[in-house]
Formats: sequence, structure tokens, C-alpha cells
Amino acid sequence: MRHWKTRIIKVNNANNMSWTNNKTLLEHSTHTPCKEIFQAMCDELGKHYEAKGFKYSRSRPKLTLEKGDIKLIIEFWSTKSNTPGSSVSFEILPNFYAKQLAKTSTINGFLFGHTGLFYHQYTDNPKQILVKQIFGEELERIDEYSNESKIIDNHHCNIYGIDKEKFDSIVKFIDDKIVSWISKLATREGILELITNASPTRVWSLNGKGTNSDFIKYVQLNFPDIDIEKKLGL
Repeated sequence: MRHWKTRIIKVNNANNMSWTNNKTLLEHSTHTPCKEIFQAMCDELGKHYEAKGFKYSRSRPKLTLEKGDIKLIIEFWSTKSNTPGSSVSFEILPNFYAKQLAKTSTINGFLFGHTGLFYHQYTDNPKQILVKQIFGEELERIDEYSNESKIIDNHHCNIYGIDKEKFDSIVKFIDDKIVSWISKLATREGILELITNASPTRVWSLNGKGTNSDFIKYVQLNFPDIDIEKKLGL
């Protein structure tokens, strides 16, 4: 009879053991279904952010927070092409809404999603791309098919073998790259930060012509002194 060996990922460091009591995250094997690791990660983030006032939905994993006129929904996705024992894709997808506009909007006051946040203008070389990872080294490349140089904040990561350090990096990414914009969108300075030197991808996401976005209406309503269409080059 052939005996199969199962490789188990364990967090042995005592400090790491304290970051969660979720056994699936602390110890999983090559036979642990990828969907269980994904769900466990969503649950751990849900617990973390519920303590900060977010609402967590487990069935279709997402976090929701409303502050003033802004509503933020952060969805967590994975893929069917995960590889047991080596790869569990984790994708973080934020969407911002203006509650006041939602009353009359056909798109629920939608402002922008990840393309309005994670793509930044880079160099004058339209083929030069810099990808910043949630954890891991930055990747710089020349893309012969690109017509836009950009810095990309990669909102995907592999959570197989997740530990405290990587979990903290994911939380920092969510806090710094996403949650901070709830407050920024309520200020003139925040609006100007978002649109100044915006990459073409970001402009496309915000202009409401190529996409469904109420961002221009939101700025015109709340910051009429900003000529938003001119700022976006429309």
C-alpha cells in the first residue's frame, strides 16, 4: 500500500500564534480546500474590521462602512484557478458611493472602484509599469502593448501560508490605500489629491463617460469652486 505524505503549513512562532485563533489560518495542509482558506481569511478580516465599526457580510464576503455622505463597500474575491497547497488568490475590491446622490441616481451614487484608486501616473515612457505588491518586492517592467505609464497598487495577493506579518500588510493596504479615502472625499484637499496628475485610467474611471460614475456630480454638488471637468481634462 502506498502512503501519501501531507505537507502542513504551521505557524510555530509564539508571537504569530497570538494573532488569530482560526485553526485554518494557523495550520493548513496541501489537502485543505482553497475555499476554506479564503473564507477563513475573510472571517479574520471581518472580525478585525467589525471592531472598527464596519459591518461584515460572510455569505458574499464584504465589509461596509458609512461615514457622513460616503459609503464604502470592500468586497473580497478569489478565483477558481487556485492551486491546493501553493496558491489561494485574494482580491480586494473597494467601491465608494455618495449616499445623497443615491436618492436620485440610477447607479446608486457610485463614485469609483479600484481603477479610481490603484492606478497612478508614472513616467513619460508609456510602456513603463511599476507594480507595488501588498507584500513582496516591487516589480518594474516594460509592457510593449501599454499606451500608459503607471504605478499599480496590486490589490491581489496569495494568502496560502498566511502569517501575522502578511496579515498586517493586508490590513495596512486596506487602511492606507482604501479606508483613508472615506475622510479624504469629504474635503477639498482630498478631492484635489485624487485628481491631480491623475493617470488616464483614473480619469477614465472618474469622468462618468466611459464608466458609470457620479463622481463629477458629487464634486459639483459639494465643491462647486473646483472646476472638476477642466481638472479632468474633459
